[in-house]
Amino acid sequence: MGIASDRLIITVISRFNLFRQPHKIGDVIEVQGEPLLILGIENFFIRHNRIDVNYTCQRLTSLDYVSKAKAYKQTSEIELVVNLPHAKWDKVDGIRPGTIQYVQGECYKITEFSGLSLKGTDLHIDLIARPIYPVDRKEARAKLFDERRKKLQLEIL
Repeated sequence: MGIASDRLIITVISRFNLFRQPHKIGDVIEVQGEPLLILGIENFFIRHNRIDVNYTCQRLTSLDYVSKAKAYKQTSEIELVVNLPHAKWDKVDGIRPGTIQYVQGECYKITEFSGLSLKGTDLHIDLIARPIYPVDRKEARAKLFDERRKKLQLEIL
């Protein structure tokens, strides 16, 4: 699976053998040669002899954005409404708590379901979500530089 080049915040699925330590929030991982900063854990699944972890990640090579966490101190949650026709009920797994969704160009993490009902043959889902903000550009640039320095094993005197 390729990385969507137009998204700053993406979901990455990593697989680990059982009893192997998964990545932590704040770690920098590399996917297809691109450094990604782990912002959160969306979900995980235990399957036989492995653990699959869905991470919310920020692309460190993309620096063309406004650092909203400092510009806007708003950390409130919002309500989202999803209507799924019967033909698309198989898509319900993509809107579980912990997953990220883009609404009008902004990124949100679903925290909980607040309602579930049927309207005709449509599934009506009410959700509570919180905004996900990328880390500040300066911090992202510093993380990228530090990770490249570690990779090249360079020391700055």
